[in-house]
Amino acid sequence: MSSSKSKFSLRDKLLPHLKHQDRIGWIGLGEMGYYMAANLQKYLTSRSLNMTVWNRTRAKADKLHNSYGVRVADSIEDVVAQSNIIFTSLSNDQAVEEVYEHLIELSGQVDHEIIFCDTSTISPKLSTSIKERLAVYPQHKFLQCPVFGRPPAAKAARLIWITAGDQKAIEKLCLYFNTMSRQIIHLKTPNVGASSSFKLIGNFFIVGSMELLAEGLTLAEKSDVSTDALLKFIEVTFPSPVWTGYAKNMVEGQFGKEDGFSIDLGLKDVNHMRQLAQDSHTVLPTADLVHEHFTTLKEQNKGHQDWSSLIDAVRAKSDLPETTQAATRESLARMSLSDRSSDRGSDKSSDKSRPPSYISESR
Repeated sequence: MSSSKSKFSLRDKLLPHLKHQDRIGWIGLGEMGYYMAANLQKYLTSRSLNMTVWNRTRAKADKLHNSYGVRVADSIEDVVAQSNIIFTSLSNDQAVEEVYEHLIELSGQVDHEIIFCDTSTISPKLSTSIKERLAVYPQHKFLQCPVFGRPPAAKAARLIWITAGDQKAIEKLCLYFNTMSRQIIHLKTPNVGASSSFKLIGNFFIVGSMELLAEGLTLAEKSDVSTDALLKFIEVTFPSPVWTGYAKNMVEGQFGKEDGFSIDLGLKDVNHMRQLAQDSHTVLPTADLVHEHFTTLKEQNKGHQDWSSLIDAVRAKSDLPETTQAATRESLARMSLSDRSSDRGSDKSSDKSRPPSYISESR
C-alpha cells in the first residue's frame, strides 16, 4: 500500500471533479447500515447522484445495487479513491479497528480531502485513537456520530444521531444526516470520544429500563398480578417505545433477532459501559447486574436472541420457567377455557350460577 506504484494506482482512479462535488462512500451494510445507506441513496437519486458501497459480504451490496442503484466497490481502496465523504457502520470495535487501519493507510495516498464519519457504537478510547492516528493527515477529518434506534427505525429514517468532531465537517454532513434521522443532537465538541460515551450512557438507560421491566413483570407473575393489566399501565404511564415495546416482548416471549438487538451485541455494549464507569470512577451496579444476566444467557447459547430476553435470567432466579414456555402454557390454558365455555353454552342444563366465561384466573 505504501509503495509509489500503489500510490500512483490509487490516484489514477480519481475522477477529475472529485474535489468539487460530494461523492459519498459507505462501508458496512449490517442490519442498521443497509437501511441507512438505502435512505441516503434515495436522496442522492433525487439529486441524480450515486454513492459507492462496500461490504465484507458482497451479496448485501449487490442487493442494495439492485434495489436502489448504488455503485458496488470491489475493495475499500476503491471507496477511498471515489469518495470525499465516507460513512462507516460496523458491528464492534474489532471491525472498526480493522477497517480504519486500512482507511488511514489509504488516506495518506490521496490528494483530495475526506470526511470520515463512523456511526458505530464503540469505545471512547477507540474513537479518540482513530482521530489521533488520522491527524497525521490534517486534510482529512474524523467524526464520531453514533445513532439510536433499531432496524425498523433505520428503515423508516427515524434514527437519532449524536455528533462530535470538527464542527464545519458536521455542518456539511447535516444534509445527509437528515435523510436518515428524525433528530440530530449536536454535542458541539471536537472530542469524538464524547459521542461514544453519550451513546453508551443512552444504551445504559435502555438496558436499565429492561432490567427494571424484567424484575417488575416477574414480581407481578409471582404475586398473581395480571401482566396484561400491567402492560396497559405501562402504555399509559410510560408511553415510550423502549418501555412499551420491550414490556410486550417480555410478556409474550418474542425474542427473535429479526429487527431486534442481540444479547451478544448488548453484552459488548455493557462491557463498554462498565469500562467507562471504571475509567471515570463511577459505580454502575445496574450495568453489573445486566452483565450477569446477559452472560448467563450467552452461556446457554442464547446470545442470538433479542436482548429483552434478559427477563428469562430474572425468571430463572425466581423459579419461573422461560417466558416462551410460560406464554405457550398460558395460550393453551386460554384455549382450553374457551372450549369449556363453548361447551357450557351448548349445554342447556348448565348451572347458571357459574361465572361468565370472560372471567379467568389470574396468572
